[in-house]
Amino acid sequence: MSANFKIIQKSDPRTYFETQLQSFLLGKSKECEIVISDPHISEVQARVEKKDQKYVIKNMGENPIQVNGRSAHAQFLKHGDEITFGKTKYLIQLHGEDNEFNKTVKLEAKTMVLNSPSNKEIGPRLICTNSAGKSKTYPLKKDKVVIGRSSEANLQLVHPLISRKHCIIEKRDNAFYVRNISTTNPIYVNHQGISEKRLYPGDQIKIGTFSVTFLSDRPEDVKTVKEKIITKNKATGYSLWVALVLLLTLGGYFFYLHAYAPWKIKQTLLAVSKQIDSGNYIPAQNMLKRLLETDISPEDNHEARELLAQTALAITRQKSENESVESAKTYLMAYLAEYGAGKESEMLWDRLDFYRLVLGQRFEGSEKYHLALRQYAAIREDSLYFEEAQKAVRRIWLAYQQPSREEQTLAQLFKEAETHFKAKRYLTPVNKNAYSLYQAVLALEPQNELVLKRIEQIKAFYREYGEKYFQKEKWRKALSFLERYYFIDPQAPDIKEKIKVCKNKLTAPKQPPQPPEQQKTVPDQKPDENREEIKRLLEESGTESSWLMQYLFENQEGEKGSDTPW
Repeated sequence: MSANFKIIQKSDPRTYFETQLQSFLLGKSKECEIVISDPHISEVQARVEKKDQKYVIKNMGENPIQVNGRSAHAQFLKHGDEITFGKTKYLIQLHGEDNEFNKTVKLEAKTMVLNSPSNKEIGPRLICTNSAGKSKTYPLKKDKVVIGRSSEANLQLVHPLISRKHCIIEKRDNAFYVRNISTTNPIYVNHQGISEKRLYPGDQIKIGTFSVTFLSDRPEDVKTVKEKIITKNKATGYSLWVALVLLLTLGGYFFYLHAYAPWKIKQTLLAVSKQIDSGNYIPAQNMLKRLLETDISPEDNHEARELLAQTALAITRQKSENESVESAKTYLMAYLAEYGAGKESEMLWDRLDFYRLVLGQRFEGSEKYHLALRQYAAIREDSLYFEEAQKAVRRIWLAYQQPSREEQTLAQLFKEAETHFKAKRYLTPVNKNAYSLYQAVLALEPQNELVLKRIEQIKAFYREYGEKYFQKEKWRKALSFLERYYFIDPQAPDIKEKIKVCKNKLTAPKQPPQPPEQQKTVPDQKPDENREEIKRLLEESGTESSWLMQYLFENQEGEKGSDTPW
């Protein structure tokens, strides 16, 4: 069934929202059904309701809204109306009446949507049960499953107590883990609040009013029970006496090494857990750092690093609330520079990207586009916030060029775009390129076939040369073309992977060639590689050299007039 109400961003028609609800909220808040990332609108900007078979919009925020260029407090909407929220314009599309639309919808249908349902219960799976007792099964076929209220979540659970992206269930080291990524709402595993925990068959995850049970038929997921095996010493005579002497001589050493030392470490970790529960994060963190400097088992090392990550997360939250987001981000970057190599720090990398996104939005709202782009460009390619950052980059790019086009007719825009297209001025220079003009045409006529064809030709050009230089291992040239392609089409995972390879190749330390006999004895370089990767992920000043930064702020006058590689 097609949506009854659709709102399309005029400057970028590929960005739109659609719904079948008869009443919903629009605004900047994550609690709204339609979330608009514009810093110039209110948290809850407006409510749209269907009355007498017509939609009416009511302004509920401090900021004004405009319908067809006029300020509006409460007004009926019709197909083709233009609405302005903050500095962003949208077009309204209303579809025909559906015979089932006015029927009462059951609560279960409103509050739980599974994007990929399956009745085949083989292998790892989730059993999701709502408050009414109805259940659905979700097989864990992917290595990473996002659960939340957003339509982008793999498992969508709609309830006010559930965040848009609430938690992640991911497979690593051949085991399944659940990790909380919400900044406001908790999750519970077997009635205990957690930030991350390994899942075993039968574990129950509490998310808002939903109960999610993890089930698996795999032997690897069964929780092992440690047993102490006692064997009888069959030695007799002289051998027995020798064994007794050795036991007496070395007993103290083995007792300390295998009994007292592990017990002492367990007691330390238990004391740290109690300090974290009571909110004494800095003493707990100092104790864990001293413990990690000693020789401890891999299991204890993993547990200590998990607790250390919990203290860092709590401290950053305090700094964000009591000081500033910038202060929290600075602290987090210093922590990750030292302890960011392990899986235990994954949730902290997500938090760093979240702070970068928040700062980018603030700078964008203050029209400090240079600073905003630095934050957006630093967000990791595999981050949960990467796509949102890329949308912001495209939004800044288009906004930088649109004002000068508002007075031109459709024919004038198309003619000028064709001139730039024939001269291969696809994305550059600023205000004088084919792509920005084609976008302006699409804002007036979204289904213009020739314009859509031209955009596909531009994409094909960047893909052809990007892959050509990629095969020749000319990483810098390949990156230049692939980034331009990804800017136009951020839904291309193969291009995204090639961009990541290019960046890794360009930032990897160059090792001098060595004779074959020396190469055999070179120690494992993995720690150094980890340090270089962390340094790259924490680097932000390097984003200034990206083509978009130079394009908008540095080389506007002297930039080449064509995107050709020669």
